Amino acid sequence: MSRQIIAPLARYNLKLTVHYSWLLSAVLLAAVPVFIDPVLMDRLQVAKLGELLVSLLGLIVYPHLGLLEDGGIQEVLYAKRVRHLPLFLFRWVLTALYIFLAVAALFSWVHGSGADFELWPMVGGTAITAIVMGSAGLTATLLAGNLSAGYIAGFSWYLLDFTTKGRLTGPFYLFGLLNEPWDKGKWLLAGLSLTLVLFCAFWLPRRRLD
Repeated sequence: MSRQIIAPLARYNLKLTVHYSWLLSAVLLAAVPVFIDPVLMDRLQVAKLGELLVSLLGLIVYPHLGLLEDGGIQEVLYAKRVRHLPLFLFRWVLTALYIFLAVAALFSWVHGSGADFELWPMVGGTAITAIVMGSAGLTATLLAGNLSAGYIAGFSWYLLDFTTKGRLTGPFYLFGLLNEPWDKGKWLLAGLSLTLVLFCAFWLPRRRLD
């Protein structure tokens, strides 16, 4: 594919991906320093901030990606001659990168302001939690053709793990950082995220034909 096609295609999909939800999520993260004093925070308190609050970032920025192809937010694919799969994955990866950078920026500030915790395990674990919840919401949105279904599905998983402390989800427990500095179950959640996005990418053509 020539540069003349790739460059405008990338710009167009960047515009589609950078949804107003990104602005909302940025505002919410920017509000965090107003309500916390990092000097008084230990590892568990930072983990609660990340796993129980910051991770909701994924549910804010991911589900709308499931409706881009069928006019759910009044947008269509840039060019039908271009395969949808790499474009869909581009949007998902771009959103994952945004989540990681936003989480890293927030926790770098918390760490630099005096909180006592290991920075990168917390950043990675929180970002994975956000991405897997967001990917679950994206999948539900795509399957149901409804944005509300995505929010409900992702938040239901959140509530299930919050109330049962992982008794029902086992190794796919979302909030493992509440128990230890790095939860190996995060690798399973990362794998689940990739599985969900690949499922969505291959399901999308079937939905467009329905």
